[in-house]
Amino acid sequence: MPSATAPAWAPPAWNPPESTREEVVRLNWRGLRYTCRVVTSEQAPATEPLLLLGGALQDMYAWPRLERRLSGHTTLILTDLPGTGTADDLPAEQGFDVLADAALHIAERLGHDRVNLLGASYGAAIAYRAALHRPDRVARLVLVGATHGMNPRVRSICEDIRGLGAACDHADSPGRDLAADRAVAALVNHARQDLVTQSGAVARLLRRQFVRITPYEARRNAVCYDRLLGMAPIPRAVIDSVPALVFTGEHDHASTPAENRAVAATIRDAAFVLVRDADHMVHLEREAEYADLVLRFLTDLPLEELPYCTPPEHPDRR
Repeated sequence: MPSATAPAWAPPAWNPPESTREEVVRLNWRGLRYTCRVVTSEQAPATEPLLLLGGALQDMYAWPRLERRLSGHTTLILTDLPGTGTADDLPAEQGFDVLADAALHIAERLGHDRVNLLGASYGAAIAYRAALHRPDRVARLVLVGATHGMNPRVRSICEDIRGLGAACDHADSPGRDLAADRAVAALVNHARQDLVTQSGAVARLLRRQFVRITPYEARRNAVCYDRLLGMAPIPRAVIDSVPALVFTGEHDHASTPAENRAVAATIRDAAFVLVRDADHMVHLEREAEYADLVLRFLTDLPLEELPYCTPPEHPDRR
């Protein structure tokens, strides 16, 4: 249940577009084949197109809730980057810089001079590097669940899951259930479940997804873990010309508030907030608030005095 100190809040009225148009675009970059979906509505966009880069196992159909809430305000670009969904495989030694370049190629291929970038969890490392390398192509940057490097607890869990990967080749293997339990433990803060909105439901949803993972998906997931374990997800470099928002749930233990704040401190004048009554899976736990916060930032509305999150900090200000 939500904490007693959190102010009551009702999501703002929103009207889904009367109709949307979807286009699937095939891409080829440096011999890698991948795909994106472009979702547009008849309503005039309020901001630059938004390119969403999600978690390791999120494909271009993995954002239905956010898509529903944002598609009337901006063009949405959702993608299967190399290593996910329908795209070609990507070896672990091909790191986040390759994925960042592949993401930027999407904007170029679609003819957009600049896009807004939202990178969540695994996708935060891709979005950060894209903005670092080509700030001229990024209008605004949103990072959710970002970290310079996995903390020891999460690293240990990821190593366990990586070691259990072979269990996913057999649907009836007890190891498959153990791997699913460990994966959920990495993402859901069980110790704070009473303080996180819909935590139990989200944990059950995630576990069901992990138990049903196919051997092919399991192998791809293992490559993502190898990439995370083998390099720092986000470099300790400075982005100095891209407006940015960094946030996560206040109870996130996959990428802790301190870790997200440290990432925000590497971006000149980035805003940093914590969403109340949420952990790493804030997009599922507080769907309306997540969408409202993202849309506010993308349309340059103030972030102060929002009851569902902490007051904005600017860790880089001196």
